[in-house]
Amino acid sequence: MNHIPAAPRGFTPTGRLHFGVNLVGPAADLTFEQLRGLAQTAERGLFSLLTLDERYWLGDDPGASSSSDPAGSSDVAALQAALAAVTGNIGLAVAAAPDYDDPASLVHRIASLDKISGGRAAWNLLADGARHGEANSGSADHSQREEFLAAAQRIWDTWGAATDFSLPARGPVETLGAFQRDGQLFSVGVGALHQPGPRYRPVVIHAGDTLGDRRFGTRHADVLTTAPAGISQALALRKDIAASVMGAGRSANDVKILQGATFILAETAGEAREKAEWLRGQLPQSAWDDQAFVGSYSGVADLLLDFARSGAVDGFNVMPWLYPTELAEIVNHLVPELQERGIYPTDYAADSLRDILCLPGSARSAAAPTAHALPVIEVGDLNDIHLDLDLRMELIVQKMGAS
Repeated sequence: MNHIPAAPRGFTPTGRLHFGVNLVGPAADLTFEQLRGLAQTAERGLFSLLTLDERYWLGDDPGASSSSDPAGSSDVAALQAALAAVTGNIGLAVAAAPDYDDPASLVHRIASLDKISGGRAAWNLLADGARHGEANSGSADHSQREEFLAAAQRIWDTWGAATDFSLPARGPVETLGAFQRDGQLFSVGVGALHQPGPRYRPVVIHAGDTLGDRRFGTRHADVLTTAPAGISQALALRKDIAASVMGAGRSANDVKILQGATFILAETAGEAREKAEWLRGQLPQSAWDDQAFVGSYSGVADLLLDFARSGAVDGFNVMPWLYPTELAEIVNHLVPELQERGIYPTDYAADSLRDILCLPGSARSAAAPTAHALPVIEVGDLNDIHLDLDLRMELIVQKMGAS
């Protein structure tokens, strides 16, 4: 076994790994039965997270390898809500950028998913799609995303804190704040609907591939996703992220790192190399992961042992697209090897995603009355409030019930 590098100062390795599965691309490309099969396989392997991606590759994007029509794709928050009914523990992440949808509606759907799933929701906050190239270059201005995330968190917080509706208010909605996007003014408000809320905010996931994204993520995210890397590079990145997290006034362990990874596995190392060479010959060079873990089930588990014990990462995200049994091989063969080495859970230790990932959070009483946050769009004047249709109906039903 290789020498285990020292952990970064201020950071305490847990010695355990998490797995996530990320299904990139339009959700319409998979049937619900396929999604359910993948989700239940991942949950059988005690994966912490399943992410559905709602980014779109537009036809006029010169960097796109394919294109899809956003109007033809299923809403990933709705799909995750359906998966919440056929799973019991795995975290359910919605990967979406605010510019793909009405942002107030998007964060409300994520909050609804969190409630439906019992605290298992996460939001993978993607870069603004219209400026995706700029965001990837590391020169992106994150101020707009920062303002929007702050507004989103205020929505989520109203699900877990009672609001005093005895105070005078302008109409049936109390305005919490406003933000601008593309010249249009949005606001978030809270309606007087009291009901139990989840214990924590949904988990926020953010990319950590560029310096700018890492600085944003270490201030605001719970999980950073990073590109495939060897252990030396991964540990150097952990040291940089840990220092940045502490510089933001947080504990170095408050932000988890999930590294992208490809696993090509077989009973023996030789069989795994043959499989890798065959797969590599079927793919364009740009699609091949040079950092892929190629080897026997036990050999790859030994490699991951150093990642876990050094704290280089908190886990790995897999994207099972190379061959049909890719996810099942990890679950059936790699996971038991990791469990034997004591670096992978043998059961789900908690109900909520935040607790599964051992993330900090402000616990709230599930029985306490809470205020139900609903999206409100304001146009031009902050006093000109246009209520969401669902809110109008809920207020009517409430009024009828009181009469």
